[in-house]
Amino acid sequence: IEGVTIGETLADPEDPRPLPVICVDEPTLSMTLGVNTSPVAGDDGSKLTARQVKTRLDAELVGNVSLRVLPTERPDTWEVQGRGELQLAILVETMRREGFE
Repeated sequence: IEGVTIGETLADPEDPRPLPVICVDEPTLSMTLGVNTSPVAGDDGSKLTARQVKTRLDAELVGNVSLRVLPTERPDTWEVQGRGELQLAILVETMRREGFE
């Protein structure tokens, strides 16, 4: 169903009692993630633009309720906040396998 996100309740119109909201713990670790600006950019991946990175991070937010993505002063970097090293490492490795640098 389009437009429904995690945390929302689908209910019968005749009995619309929603489920209680689940509280997600605050992030404990953050890192800055951005496009590859090194002289050898493009050697290891095919997805290189800030728009592609932002689209991928936004897609991750749909199913990963404990992740936060905040803008920084630079338009090509974002502060990614998560619950720990493993969660952020999995995100970075998954993006690398998808062709991001």
